[in-house]
Amino acid sequence: MTNGILRPGKRVGAAAAAVFAALALTAAPTPAYAAAQPRLQISSATEATIDTTGSTLGFHLHNTGDAPATEVGAVYDAEHTSDDVILSVPPGGEDCQQSHKTATCRHDDLAPGQRRLIEPIRLRSAPDARPGPAGFVQVSVSGQGPDGAVSATYELPVSIRATGSGLVAEVGDLGSAEQRVGGGDRRGLDARVFNLGKSTLPGFRLTITLPLGATFVERYTECVYDDDLPGEPPAGYVYGPRRVTCQMHLILEPGSGVAFSDPVSGDAAFNVVFGKNLPGPAEASGRFEAGVPDQPLPQTRRRAATPDGRSLAAKVAELRARAAGAEQRSRVEPGTPEQPGDTGQLTTPGRQAPTGGSDPAQLTPAAEPHVAEFGIWTRPNSHDLEVRATPVTGSVGDTVEVPYRITNHGPSDGGAAWRIVAPSGTVLLPSQWCAFRDEQGEPVAELTEVDCGTESQWLATASGEGVVSSAIRLKIKSTPGTDGTITIRALGPSTETGPKSNTAQLLINKPGGGGGADGGDDGLPITGVRTGPIAAVGAAALLLGAVLLLVGRRRRSTAPPPAE
Repeated sequence: MTNGILRPGKRVGAAAAAVFAALALTAAPTPAYAAAQPRLQISSATEATIDTTGSTLGFHLHNTGDAPATEVGAVYDAEHTSDDVILSVPPGGEDCQQSHKTATCRHDDLAPGQRRLIEPIRLRSAPDARPGPAGFVQVSVSGQGPDGAVSATYELPVSIRATGSGLVAEVGDLGSAEQRVGGGDRRGLDARVFNLGKSTLPGFRLTITLPLGATFVERYTECVYDDDLPGEPPAGYVYGPRRVTCQMHLILEPGSGVAFSDPVSGDAAFNVVFGKNLPGPAEASGRFEAGVPDQPLPQTRRRAATPDGRSLAAKVAELRARAAGAEQRSRVEPGTPEQPGDTGQLTTPGRQAPTGGSDPAQLTPAAEPHVAEFGIWTRPNSHDLEVRATPVTGSVGDTVEVPYRITNHGPSDGGAAWRIVAPSGTVLLPSQWCAFRDEQGEPVAELTEVDCGTESQWLATASGEGVVSSAIRLKIKSTPGTDGTITIRALGPSTETGPKSNTAQLLINKPGGGGGADGGDDGLPITGVRTGPIAAVGAAALLLGAVLLLVGRRRRSTAPPPAE
Protein backbone atom coordinates (compact mmCIF):
# COMPACT_ATOMS: atom_id res chain seq x y z
CA MET A 1 0.00 0.00 0.00
CA THR A 2 1.39 3.30 -0.97
CA ASN A 3 -1.60 5.57 -0.60
CA GLY A 4 -0.97 8.13 2.09
CA ILE A 5 2.60 6.88 2.68
CA LEU A 6 5.56 9.25 2.25
CA ARG A 7 8.20 7.88 -0.08
CA PRO A 8 11.42 9.27 1.26
CA GLY A 9 13.51 8.69 -1.81
CA LYS A 10 11.30 10.60 -4.20
CA ARG A 11 10.50 13.40 -1.75
CA VAL A 12 14.18 13.98 -0.95
CA GLY A 13 15.01 14.07 -4.65
CA ALA A 14 12.30 16.66 -5.28
CA ALA A 15 13.40 18.73 -2.32
CA ALA A 16 17.00 18.65 -3.44
CA ALA A 17 15.98 19.70 -6.93
CA ALA A 18 14.04 22.60 -5.44
CA VAL A 19 17.07 23.63 -3.38
CA PHE A 20 19.42 23.48 -6.35
CA ALA A 21 16.94 25.45 -8.42
CA ALA A 22 16.74 28.04 -5.65
CA LEU A 23 20.53 28.18 -5.49
CA ALA A 24 20.73 28.64 -9.23
CA LEU A 25 18.20 31.46 -9.13
CA THR A 26 19.72 33.29 -6.18
CA ALA A 27 23.34 32.87 -7.18
CA ALA A 28 22.71 33.96 -10.75
CA PRO A 29 23.30 37.64 -11.51
CA THR A 30 20.18 39.68 -10.88
CA PRO A 31 18.84 41.82 -13.70
CA ALA A 32 20.46 45.25 -13.70
CA TYR A 33 18.19 48.08 -12.66
CA ALA A 34 18.18 51.30 -14.63
CA ALA A 35 20.98 53.59 -13.49
CA ALA A 36 20.08 56.68 -11.52
CA GLN A 37 19.72 59.66 -13.80
CA PRO A 38 19.63 63.43 -13.44
CA ARG A 39 16.49 65.29 -14.43
CA LEU A 40 16.94 68.85 -15.66
CA GLN A 41 14.41 71.66 -15.34
CA ILE A 42 14.74 75.30 -16.30
CA SER A 43 12.31 78.14 -15.62
CA SER A 44 12.38 81.92 -15.65
CA ALA A 45 13.34 83.87 -12.55
CA THR A 46 12.44 87.23 -14.11
CA GLU A 47 9.90 88.56 -16.57
CA ALA A 48 11.01 89.33 -20.12
CA THR A 49 9.27 92.70 -20.37
CA ILE A 50 11.91 94.88 -21.97
CA ASP A 51 12.52 98.41 -23.20
CA THR A 52 15.43 100.33 -24.73
CA THR A 53 17.38 100.29 -21.44
CA GLY A 54 17.60 96.49 -21.52
CA SER A 55 17.01 93.76 -18.94
CA THR A 56 19.22 90.88 -17.83
CA LEU A 57 17.13 87.71 -17.77
CA GLY A 58 17.44 85.24 -14.91
CA PHE A 59 16.67 81.52 -15.01
CA HIS A 60 16.43 78.79 -12.38
CA LEU A 61 18.40 75.70 -13.47
CA HIS A 62 17.43 72.69 -11.34
CA ASN A 63 18.49 69.03 -11.21
CA THR A 64 15.50 67.19 -9.73
CA GLY A 65 16.94 63.73 -10.44
CA ASP A 66 18.93 61.35 -8.25
CA ALA A 67 22.28 61.49 -10.07
CA PRO A 68 24.74 64.29 -10.94
CA ALA A 69 24.34 66.14 -14.23
CA THR A 70 27.66 66.85 -15.94
CA GLU A 71 28.58 68.84 -19.05
CA VAL A 72 25.53 71.03 -18.46
CA GLY A 73 24.90 73.55 -21.20
CA ALA A 74 22.06 75.56 -22.68
CA VAL A 75 21.13 77.33 -25.90
CA TYR A 76 19.14 80.58 -25.58
CA ASP A 77 17.51 81.17 -28.95
CA ALA A 78 15.83 84.54 -29.53
CA GLU A 79 15.30 83.97 -33.26
CA HIS A 80 11.60 83.56 -32.49
CA THR A 81 11.34 87.18 -31.32
CA SER A 82 10.56 90.24 -33.45
CA ASP A 83 13.21 92.31 -35.20
CA ASP A 84 12.83 94.91 -32.43
CA VAL A 85 14.36 92.53 -29.84
CA ILE A 86 18.14 92.65 -29.46
CA LEU A 87 20.05 89.91 -27.59
CA SER A 88 23.45 90.29 -25.94
CA VAL A 89 25.61 88.43 -23.42
CA PRO A 90 26.38 90.35 -20.20
CA PRO A 91 30.13 90.77 -19.55
CA GLY A 92 31.54 88.75 -16.68
CA GLY A 93 28.52 86.45 -16.48
CA GLU A 94 28.08 82.88 -17.65
CA ASP A 95 30.45 81.17 -20.10
CA CYS A 96 28.50 82.03 -23.26
CA GLN A 97 29.20 82.48 -26.95
CA GLN A 98 26.86 84.63 -29.03
CA SER A 99 25.89 84.18 -32.66
CA HIS A 100 23.35 86.69 -33.94
CA LYS A 101 20.28 86.28 -31.68
CA THR A 102 21.43 83.01 -30.09
CA ALA A 103 23.69 82.40 -27.08
CA THR A 104 25.27 79.01 -26.36
CA CYS A 105 26.41 78.70 -22.74
CA ARG A 106 28.34 76.23 -20.61
CA HIS A 107 27.07 75.96 -17.04
CA ASP A 108 28.52 74.24 -13.99
CA ASP A 109 27.65 70.64 -13.13
CA LEU A 110 24.55 70.10 -11.01
CA ALA A 111 24.43 67.73 -8.04
CA PRO A 112 21.16 65.88 -7.32
CA GLY A 113 18.68 68.41 -5.96
CA GLN A 114 20.93 71.37 -6.75
CA ARG A 115 19.34 74.56 -8.08
CA ARG A 116 21.23 77.53 -9.52
CA LEU A 117 20.22 81.04 -10.47
CA ILE A 118 21.84 81.96 -13.79
CA GLU A 119 21.75 85.22 -15.75
CA PRO A 120 23.10 84.29 -19.18
CA ILE A 121 21.52 86.82 -21.57
CA ARG A 122 20.30 90.39 -21.82
CA LEU A 123 17.47 91.66 -24.02
CA ARG A 124 16.60 95.20 -25.07
CA SER A 125 14.25 96.75 -27.56
CA ALA A 126 15.24 98.85 -30.54
CA PRO A 127 14.43 102.59 -30.52
CA ASP A 128 10.84 103.33 -31.51
CA ALA A 129 9.92 99.65 -31.07
CA ARG A 130 6.22 98.95 -31.02
CA PRO A 131 4.99 98.01 -27.53
CA GLY A 132 3.31 94.64 -27.05
CA PRO A 133 4.06 90.91 -27.43
CA ALA A 134 7.35 90.28 -29.26
CA GLY A 135 7.68 86.50 -29.56
CA PHE A 136 9.58 84.20 -27.23
CA VAL A 137 13.03 82.94 -26.28
CA GLN A 138 13.42 79.18 -26.66
CA VAL A 139 15.76 77.61 -24.10
CA SER A 140 17.22 74.13 -24.59
CA VAL A 141 19.25 72.75 -21.68
CA SER A 142 21.18 69.48 -21.78
CA GLY A 143 23.59 67.44 -19.67
CA GLN A 144 25.09 64.02 -19.17
CA GLY A 145 24.10 61.38 -16.64
CA PRO A 146 25.38 57.90 -15.81
CA ASP A 147 22.93 56.40 -18.31
CA GLY A 148 23.30 58.93 -21.12
CA ALA A 149 22.17 62.42 -22.08
CA VAL A 150 19.27 64.32 -20.51
CA SER A 151 17.59 67.48 -21.74
CA ALA A 152 14.73 69.91 -21.21
CA THR A 153 13.21 72.85 -23.08
CA TYR A 154 11.45 76.04 -22.03
CA GLU A 155 9.84 79.01 -23.79
CA LEU A 156 9.92 82.48 -22.25
CA PRO A 157 7.45 85.03 -23.72
CA VAL A 158 8.94 88.44 -24.50
CA SER A 159 7.05 91.75 -24.44
CA ILE A 160 8.14 95.29 -25.24
CA ARG A 161 6.97 98.11 -23.02
CA ALA A 162 6.67 101.73 -24.04
CA THR A 163 9.45 104.11 -23.04
CA GLY A 164 9.74 107.86 -23.06
CA SER A 165 6.28 108.20 -21.56
CA GLY A 166 7.38 110.77 -19.01
CA LEU A 167 6.78 108.60 -15.96
CA VAL A 168 9.09 109.26 -13.01
CA ALA A 169 9.27 106.98 -9.95
CA GLU A 170 10.37 108.18 -6.53
CA VAL A 171 10.85 106.09 -3.38
CA GLY A 172 12.43 106.45 0.05
CA ASP A 173 14.77 104.06 1.85
CA LEU A 174 13.56 101.57 4.44
CA GLY A 175 15.48 102.31 7.60
CA SER A 176 19.00 103.65 7.77
CA ALA A 177 22.42 102.75 9.04
CA GLU A 178 21.30 104.01 12.46
CA GLN A 179 17.79 102.48 12.37
CA ARG A 180 18.12 99.00 10.92
CA VAL A 181 15.37 96.46 10.28
CA GLY A 182 15.17 92.79 11.19
CA GLY A 183 12.86 89.86 11.83
CA GLY A 184 9.32 90.91 12.70
CA ASP A 185 9.78 94.58 11.76
CA ARG A 186 7.32 96.36 9.50
CA ARG A 187 7.98 99.48 7.42
CA GLY A 188 5.78 101.50 5.09
CA LEU A 189 7.13 102.25 1.61
CA ASP A 190 7.20 106.00 0.99
CA ALA A 191 6.68 106.16 -2.78
CA ARG A 192 5.07 108.24 -5.55
CA VAL A 193 4.80 108.38 -9.33
CA PHE A 194 4.77 111.54 -11.52
CA ASN A 195 3.85 112.18 -15.13
CA LEU A 196 6.42 114.61 -16.52
CA GLY A 197 5.41 113.93 -20.10
CA LYS A 198 3.38 116.10 -22.43
CA SER A 199 0.35 113.85 -22.74
CA THR A 200 -2.26 112.50 -20.36
CA LEU A 201 -1.77 108.92 -19.21
CA PRO A 202 -4.89 106.77 -18.65
CA GLY A 203 -2.99 104.59 -16.16
CA PHE A 204 0.31 102.94 -15.49
CA ARG A 205 1.87 99.68 -14.41
CA LEU A 206 3.58 99.48 -11.02
CA THR A 207 6.21 96.86 -10.06
CA ILE A 208 7.94 96.58 -6.66
CA THR A 209 10.72 94.06 -5.98
CA LEU A 210 12.10 93.21 -2.53
CA PRO A 211 15.19 91.25 -1.42
CA LEU A 212 14.91 87.73 -0.04
CA GLY A 213 13.71 87.82 3.57
CA ALA A 214 11.13 90.56 2.93
CA THR A 215 7.54 90.47 1.71
CA PHE A 216 4.40 92.57 1.43
CA VAL A 217 1.75 92.80 4.14
CA GLU A 218 -1.14 93.54 1.76
CA ARG A 219 -2.60 91.39 -1.02
CA TYR A 220 -4.46 93.76 -3.35
CA THR A 221 -7.00 92.53 -5.88
CA GLU A 222 -5.50 94.66 -8.69
CA CYS A 223 -2.07 93.10 -8.20
CA VAL A 224 -0.25 89.85 -8.95
CA TYR A 225 2.33 88.56 -6.48
CA ASP A 226 5.25 86.39 -7.58
CA ASP A 227 6.00 83.55 -5.19
CA ASP A 228 9.46 82.20 -4.42
CA LEU A 229 9.37 78.80 -2.74
CA PRO A 230 6.59 76.23 -2.41
CA GLY A 231 5.12 75.40 0.96
CA GLU A 232 4.58 77.51 4.05
CA PRO A 233 7.67 78.41 6.13
CA PRO A 234 7.56 78.32 9.94
CA ALA A 235 6.20 81.35 11.77
CA GLY A 236 8.56 84.32 11.65
CA TYR A 237 10.34 83.27 8.45
CA VAL A 238 9.69 85.04 5.15
CA TYR A 239 10.25 83.42 1.74
CA GLY A 240 8.17 85.57 -0.56
CA PRO A 241 6.37 86.77 -2.43
CA ARG A 242 9.07 89.31 -3.24
CA ARG A 243 7.59 90.96 -6.33
CA VAL A 244 4.22 92.64 -6.86
CA THR A 245 2.88 93.99 -10.15
CA CYS A 246 -0.20 96.23 -10.14
CA GLN A 247 -2.30 97.83 -12.86
CA MET A 248 -3.24 101.38 -11.88
CA HIS A 249 -6.33 102.67 -13.70
CA LEU A 250 -5.66 106.23 -12.65
CA ILE A 251 -5.55 109.24 -15.00
CA LEU A 252 -2.37 111.26 -14.71
CA GLU A 253 -2.41 114.68 -16.33
CA PRO A 254 0.93 116.19 -17.42
CA GLY A 255 2.70 117.54 -14.34
CA SER A 256 0.60 115.57 -11.84
CA GLY A 257 1.40 112.60 -9.68
CA VAL A 258 0.04 110.08 -7.23
CA ALA A 259 1.31 109.24 -3.75
CA PHE A 260 1.34 105.74 -2.30
CA SER A 261 2.07 107.00 1.19
CA ASP A 262 1.33 109.82 3.62
CA PRO A 263 4.66 111.09 4.98
CA VAL A 264 2.91 113.00 7.78
CA SER A 265 1.06 110.07 9.37
CA GLY A 266 3.36 107.35 8.05
CA ASP A 267 0.44 105.46 6.49
CA ALA A 268 1.37 103.65 3.27
CA ALA A 269 -0.32 101.59 0.58
CA PHE A 270 2.59 99.12 0.58
CA ASN A 271 3.97 97.87 3.89
CA VAL A 272 6.99 95.57 4.04
CA VAL A 273 7.52 92.93 6.74
CA PHE A 274 10.87 91.21 7.38
CA GLY A 275 11.64 87.62 8.39
CA LYS A 276 14.06 86.23 10.95
CA ASN A 277 15.98 84.72 8.00
CA LEU A 278 17.04 88.20 6.77
CA PRO A 279 20.90 88.27 6.66
CA GLY A 280 22.70 91.09 8.37
CA PRO A 281 24.16 93.47 9.13
CA ALA A 282 24.00 94.44 5.47
CA GLU A 283 22.67 96.99 3.03
CA ALA A 284 20.23 95.37 0.61
CA SER A 285 18.13 97.09 -2.03
CA GLY A 286 14.68 97.03 -3.57
CA ARG A 287 13.24 98.33 -6.83
CA PHE A 288 10.24 100.56 -7.51
CA GLU A 289 9.22 100.85 -11.16
CA ALA A 290 6.44 102.60 -13.10
CA GLY A 291 5.64 101.80 -16.71
CA VAL A 292 2.96 102.11 -19.35
CA PRO A 293 0.38 99.26 -19.08
CA ASP A 294 0.92 97.88 -22.57
CA GLN A 295 -0.05 94.28 -21.73
CA PRO A 296 -2.14 92.27 -19.22
CA LEU A 297 -0.68 91.36 -15.86
CA PRO A 298 1.36 88.14 -15.82
CA GLN A 299 -0.22 84.96 -14.56
CA THR A 300 2.03 83.70 -11.78
CA ARG A 301 1.83 81.37 -8.82
CA ARG A 302 -0.35 82.59 -5.98
CA ARG A 303 0.20 80.16 -3.11
CA ALA A 304 0.83 82.76 -0.42
CA ALA A 305 -0.08 85.63 -2.70
CA THR A 306 -3.84 85.27 -3.06
CA PRO A 307 -5.51 88.70 -2.82
CA ASP A 308 -7.29 89.20 0.49
CA GLY A 309 -10.04 91.47 -0.85
CA ARG A 310 -8.29 94.79 -0.37
CA SER A 311 -8.38 97.36 -3.16
CA LEU A 312 -5.26 99.35 -4.03
CA ALA A 313 -7.37 101.98 -5.80
CA ALA A 314 -9.43 102.47 -2.63
CA LYS A 315 -6.29 102.81 -0.53
CA VAL A 316 -4.81 105.40 -2.90
CA ALA A 317 -8.08 107.33 -2.82
CA GLU A 318 -7.98 107.26 0.99
CA LEU A 319 -4.45 108.67 1.00
CA ARG A 320 -5.46 111.37 -1.50
CA ALA A 321 -8.47 112.39 0.58
CA ARG A 322 -6.33 112.58 3.71
CA ALA A 323 -3.76 114.75 1.94
CA ALA A 324 -6.49 117.02 0.53
CA GLY A 325 -8.05 117.38 3.98
CA ALA A 326 -4.73 118.29 5.54
CA GLU A 327 -4.10 120.87 2.84
CA GLN A 328 -7.58 122.38 3.33
CA ARG A 329 -7.05 122.66 7.09
CA SER A 330 -3.71 124.36 6.58
CA ARG A 331 -5.36 127.00 4.36
CA VAL A 332 -7.91 128.10 6.95
CA GLU A 333 -5.68 128.04 10.05
CA PRO A 334 -5.35 131.50 11.64
CA GLY A 335 -2.25 133.34 10.57
CA THR A 336 -1.71 131.08 7.56
CA PRO A 337 -1.43 132.95 4.23
CA GLU A 338 -3.95 132.01 1.59
CA GLN A 339 -2.55 129.25 -0.62
CA PRO A 340 -2.90 129.26 -4.38
CA GLY A 341 -5.51 127.01 -5.90
CA ASP A 342 -4.83 123.31 -6.48
CA THR A 343 -2.99 122.91 -9.76
CA GLY A 344 -3.37 119.15 -9.81
CA GLN A 345 0.28 118.65 -8.90
CA LEU A 346 1.28 116.40 -6.05
CA THR A 347 3.08 118.06 -3.17
CA THR A 348 4.83 116.15 -0.42
CA PRO A 349 5.64 118.32 2.59
CA GLY A 350 8.31 117.22 5.00
CA ARG A 351 10.37 115.04 2.67
CA GLN A 352 13.31 115.78 0.42
CA ALA A 353 13.12 113.86 -2.82
CA PRO A 354 16.21 111.97 -3.94
CA THR A 355 16.12 113.73 -7.31
CA GLY A 356 15.97 117.26 -5.93
CA GLY A 357 12.52 117.74 -4.40
CA SER A 358 9.01 116.37 -4.47
CA ASP A 359 7.60 119.06 -6.69
CA PRO A 360 7.29 117.41 -10.13
CA ALA A 361 8.57 120.55 -11.80
CA GLN A 362 11.85 120.19 -9.90
CA LEU A 363 12.45 116.53 -10.69
CA THR A 364 15.33 115.85 -13.04
CA PRO A 365 14.78 112.66 -15.08
CA ALA A 366 17.62 110.17 -14.66
CA ALA A 367 18.82 107.58 -17.19
CA GLU A 368 15.89 105.38 -16.13
CA PRO A 369 13.48 107.87 -14.54
CA HIS A 370 10.68 105.31 -14.31
CA VAL A 371 12.85 103.09 -12.07
CA ALA A 372 14.02 103.96 -8.55
CA GLU A 373 15.95 101.84 -6.07
CA PHE A 374 15.66 102.02 -2.29
CA GLY A 375 18.08 100.86 0.39
CA ILE A 376 17.30 98.46 3.23
CA TRP A 377 19.70 98.35 6.20
CA THR A 378 19.42 95.06 8.10
CA ARG A 379 20.26 94.25 11.71
CA PRO A 380 22.91 91.67 12.69
CA ASN A 381 21.76 88.06 12.40
CA SER A 382 23.28 84.61 12.88
CA HIS A 383 23.18 81.06 11.57
CA ASP A 384 24.38 77.61 12.61
CA LEU A 385 26.26 75.75 9.88
CA GLU A 386 27.02 72.05 10.23
CA VAL A 387 29.05 69.53 8.21
CA ARG A 388 28.96 65.75 8.72
CA ALA A 389 30.87 63.07 6.81
CA THR A 390 30.32 59.30 6.69
CA PRO A 391 33.37 56.99 7.04
CA VAL A 392 33.95 54.53 4.17
CA THR A 393 36.09 51.45 3.62
CA GLY A 394 38.76 51.09 0.95
CA SER A 395 42.09 49.51 0.05
CA VAL A 396 45.17 50.87 -1.66
CA GLY A 397 44.36 51.35 -5.35
CA ASP A 398 40.64 51.87 -4.77
CA THR A 399 38.64 54.94 -5.70
CA VAL A 400 36.03 55.68 -3.03
CA GLU A 401 33.32 58.27 -2.48
CA VAL A 402 32.98 59.82 0.96
CA PRO A 403 29.42 61.11 1.48
CA TYR A 404 29.02 64.38 3.36
CA ARG A 405 26.16 66.67 4.22
CA ILE A 406 26.21 70.40 4.95
CA THR A 407 23.26 72.06 6.65
CA ASN A 408 22.29 75.66 7.37
CA HIS A 409 20.17 75.39 10.52
CA GLY A 410 19.53 79.14 10.38
CA PRO A 411 17.83 81.27 11.34
CA SER A 412 19.65 83.48 8.82
CA ASP A 413 19.98 82.75 5.13
CA GLY A 414 23.44 83.19 3.70
CA GLY A 415 26.13 81.61 1.58
CA ALA A 416 28.69 78.90 2.24
CA ALA A 417 32.08 77.69 1.08
CA TRP A 418 34.07 74.72 2.31
CA ARG A 419 37.59 73.37 1.95
CA ILE A 420 38.26 69.64 1.65
CA VAL A 421 41.70 68.33 2.66
CA ALA A 422 42.50 64.78 1.54
CA PRO A 423 43.77 62.28 4.11
CA SER A 424 47.48 61.60 3.70
CA GLY A 425 48.00 58.75 1.25
CA THR A 426 45.04 59.85 -0.90
CA VAL A 427 44.20 62.49 -3.51
CA LEU A 428 40.91 64.19 -4.33
CA LEU A 429 39.29 63.62 -7.72
CA PRO A 430 36.85 65.98 -9.52
CA SER A 431 33.53 66.06 -7.64
CA GLN A 432 30.34 68.09 -7.46
CA TRP A 433 30.42 71.64 -5.99
CA CYS A 434 34.25 71.79 -6.12
CA ALA A 435 36.62 73.70 -8.40
CA PHE A 436 39.36 71.36 -9.68
CA ARG A 437 41.53 73.98 -11.37
CA ASP A 438 45.11 75.15 -11.06
CA GLU A 439 46.30 78.69 -10.38
CA GLN A 440 45.91 79.51 -14.07
CA GLY A 441 42.30 78.34 -14.05
CA GLU A 442 42.97 75.21 -16.06
CA PRO A 443 41.24 71.90 -15.13
CA VAL A 444 43.35 69.39 -13.16
CA ALA A 445 42.87 65.66 -12.61
CA GLU A 446 43.56 65.55 -8.86
CA LEU A 447 44.31 67.74 -5.85
CA THR A 448 45.25 67.29 -2.21
CA GLU A 449 43.08 70.27 -1.19
CA VAL A 450 40.12 71.84 -2.95
CA ASP A 451 37.69 74.71 -2.37
CA CYS A 452 33.98 74.13 -2.86
CA GLY A 453 30.86 76.24 -2.44
CA THR A 454 27.32 77.13 -3.36
CA GLU A 455 26.85 79.39 -6.36
CA SER A 456 23.99 81.40 -4.86
CA GLN A 457 22.41 82.28 -1.56
CA TRP A 458 22.21 79.32 0.81
CA LEU A 459 18.84 79.28 2.54
CA ALA A 460 18.10 78.13 6.07
CA THR A 461 16.32 74.80 6.54
CA ALA A 462 13.11 76.70 7.36
CA SER A 463 12.84 77.36 3.61
CA GLY A 464 12.45 73.65 2.88
CA GLU A 465 15.95 73.68 1.40
CA GLY A 466 19.21 74.54 3.16
CA VAL A 467 20.88 71.10 2.90
CA VAL A 468 23.73 70.15 0.56
CA SER A 469 24.19 66.37 0.22
CA SER A 470 27.12 65.28 -1.91
CA ALA A 471 30.25 63.13 -1.94
CA ILE A 472 33.93 63.70 -2.55
CA ARG A 473 35.86 61.17 -4.67
CA LEU A 474 39.26 60.01 -3.44
CA LYS A 475 41.98 57.80 -4.91
CA ILE A 476 43.82 55.70 -2.31
CA LYS A 477 47.53 55.61 -3.19
CA SER A 478 48.91 54.36 0.14
CA THR A 479 47.62 53.66 3.63
CA PRO A 480 45.19 56.54 4.38
CA GLY A 481 45.87 58.78 7.35
CA THR A 482 43.33 60.31 9.72
CA ASP A 483 44.13 63.92 8.87
CA GLY A 484 41.46 64.47 6.19
CA THR A 485 38.88 67.16 6.92
CA ILE A 486 35.94 69.13 5.52
CA THR A 487 35.74 72.64 6.96
CA ILE A 488 32.86 74.98 6.16
CA ARG A 489 32.85 78.76 6.43
CA ALA A 490 30.03 81.23 6.03
CA LEU A 491 29.82 83.74 3.19
CA GLY A 492 27.80 86.81 3.96
CA PRO A 493 27.24 89.19 6.85
CA SER A 494 25.59 86.88 9.41
CA THR A 495 27.68 85.36 12.20
CA GLU A 496 28.19 81.71 13.15
CA THR A 497 26.79 80.39 16.44
CA GLY A 498 28.05 76.78 16.32
CA PRO A 499 31.69 76.76 15.15
CA LYS A 500 32.34 73.31 16.66
CA SER A 501 30.17 71.73 13.96
CA ASN A 502 31.99 73.48 11.11
CA THR A 503 34.61 70.72 10.65
CA ALA A 504 34.19 67.00 9.99
CA GLN A 505 36.83 64.29 9.66
CA LEU A 506 37.31 62.34 6.42
CA LEU A 507 37.94 58.71 7.37
CA ILE A 508 38.79 55.73 5.18
CA ASN A 509 38.85 52.44 7.08
CA LYS A 510 40.70 49.29 6.08
CA PRO A 511 38.50 46.39 4.98
CA GLY A 512 37.45 44.42 8.06
CA GLY A 513 38.89 47.07 10.35
CA GLY A 514 35.59 48.29 11.77
CA GLY A 515 34.25 51.81 11.92
CA GLY A 516 36.28 54.98 12.31
CA ALA A 517 35.81 58.04 14.43
CA ASP A 518 32.36 59.35 15.04
CA GLY A 519 31.23 61.76 12.36
CA GLY A 520 28.83 59.82 10.20
CA ASP A 521 25.13 60.34 10.51
CA ASP A 522 23.94 57.30 8.61
CA GLY A 523 24.73 54.57 11.17
CA LEU A 524 26.98 51.95 9.56
CA PRO A 525 29.80 53.14 7.30
CA ILE A 526 29.16 53.07 3.58
CA THR A 527 31.75 50.69 2.13
CA GLY A 528 30.76 50.38 -1.48
CA VAL A 529 31.10 46.57 -1.41
CA ARG A 530 28.78 44.67 -3.74
CA THR A 531 26.43 42.80 -1.42
CA GLY A 532 24.10 41.20 -3.99
CA PRO A 533 25.92 37.85 -4.65
CA ILE A 534 26.90 37.44 -0.98
CA ALA A 535 23.36 38.01 0.19
CA ALA A 536 22.09 35.64 -2.48
CA VAL A 537 24.38 32.79 -1.35
CA GLY A 538 23.47 33.43 2.28
CA ALA A 539 19.78 33.34 1.45
CA ALA A 540 20.28 30.10 -0.48
CA ALA A 541 22.10 28.51 2.46
CA LEU A 542 19.27 29.47 4.76
CA LEU A 543 16.80 28.05 2.28
CA LEU A 544 18.77 24.79 2.00
CA GLY A 545 18.82 24.38 5.79
CA ALA A 546 15.13 25.01 6.04
CA VAL A 547 14.33 22.48 3.32
CA LEU A 548 16.60 19.75 4.77
CA LEU A 549 15.07 20.32 8.19
CA LEU A 550 11.63 19.95 6.68
CA VAL A 551 12.72 16.76 4.85
CA GLY A 552 14.19 15.26 8.03
CA ARG A 553 11.05 15.95 9.95
CA ARG A 554 8.86 14.44 7.25
CA ARG A 555 11.01 11.31 7.03
CA ARG A 556 10.16 10.50 10.61
CA SER A 557 6.43 10.71 9.88
CA THR A 558 4.44 7.84 8.31
CA ALA A 559 1.00 9.14 9.15
CA PRO A 560 -1.10 10.45 6.32
CA PRO A 561 -1.56 14.18 6.17
CA PRO A 562 -4.68 15.53 7.85
CA ALA A 563 -7.71 15.88 5.66
CA GLU A 564 -8.26 19.31 4.15
